[in-house]
Amino acid sequence: MLEIFESFISILTGDSTLLQTVKVSNILTGPVDILQEQQSTLLAPAIILSQVSEVMRSVPLNTRDTMVQLDIYSRNSQLELETIYERVLLLLNYDSGNQNTAHIFWQKLSGAVDQFESDRRIWHRSCTFTCWAIKP
Repeated sequence: MLEIFESFISILTGDSTLLQTVKVSNILTGPVDILQEQQSTLLAPAIILSQVSEVMRSVPLNTRDTMVQLDIYSRNSQLELETIYERVLLLLNYDSGNQNTAHIFWQKLSGAVDQFESDRRIWHRSCTFTCWAIKP
């Protein structure tokens, strides 16, 4: 799992086009603890990665099916959110390669949905990527 997060972060933070919109410091993993009442302190735009699930396969040995949730947040517009989403999809969909001792066979988008925050001016899209990897 660690290698998948490292791979995602490496790809996202290594893309100059994406970094024109999203700061490197706003690409995070795990829960982000910011009070929603303090909108001025909210990271925007931001990309946050978290694990949804992981299952080990018995054949081939040490193969993992991992689902990673990637949340995109914008306080500016739906258009900014769509621009970030399309870039993320281009960078991550069907990517494969080595990360440390793991080999990521490939990963693909399993689904994406907009989350509507009726009491705040925040645009939020939640994406789920399925990754297949082996770690000897």
